[in-house]
Amino acid sequence: MQPIQTQRYDRMSLLSLGILAVLTWGFYRTYLMFFPTFEGFQTVHHAHGIVMLLWIGLLIIQPWLMSRKKYKIHRTIGKVSFVLAPLVILSIFLVSNATYYANLQRLPAPSDAVALLSISIPPAFIFGTLYGLAITNRRRTYYHMRYMMGTGILMIGPGLGRLIRVYVDVPMSIGGSITLASIALLGLLFLGYDMLRKQDYVPNLVVAGLFILHLVLWQLRYTIFWQRTGETFVDMLF
Repeated sequence: MQPIQTQRYDRMSLLSLGILAVLTWGFYRTYLMFFPTFEGFQTVHHAHGIVMLLWIGLLIIQPWLMSRKKYKIHRTIGKVSFVLAPLVILSIFLVSNATYYANLQRLPAPSDAVALLSISIPPAFIFGTLYGLAITNRRRTYYHMRYMMGTGILMIGPGLGRLIRVYVDVPMSIGGSITLASIALLGLLFLGYDMLRKQDYVPNLVVAGLFILHLVLWQLRYTIFWQRTGETFVDMLF
């Protein structure tokens, strides 16, 4: 029988593989099927896809290395995240930028384009927060794992959102709510699991709290608060 800690690492790798499966399924009809020409897509979309794929790959291989006691290789590969994580954040901003200006052209009002930033901009800050906490707690394996896994769960959103949009054909307002609510629920399930097992639930409390905050911001997308916040992001970053 495998040691309990080894089983936990293996489960993290399997969960990351599941996230990759959702992303592949979700992006097939909206991106992958256009290979090799990818007509209508910009370089920034390809770059974003590559760094996201590399990050998920990191979340798959790193727990596996820990479970096999390949600590030196784990630490070496972990250093790659110091470069990759900023690239993930940058790519989110760049794709949000491209999407925002495209939305200005196709949506009825500028407020609609600003509203949609509430689903694309917060993940950059959430990812940065979770990654920062993971690195701060890199010597506290229990905390480190949960914060890193939080970055993976966050990435379910784009794939799940596309699955809902393509296969269920619901309005963006409903699809966005379902997607963000699903991610928040997943965060709460992990939090509940830690609480039921009387384990330290602080990391997953932070993770779930950030996911819930994202859901709340989406619901506030047409309020003065978000419209002014979104316009500030545009003025500062775009």
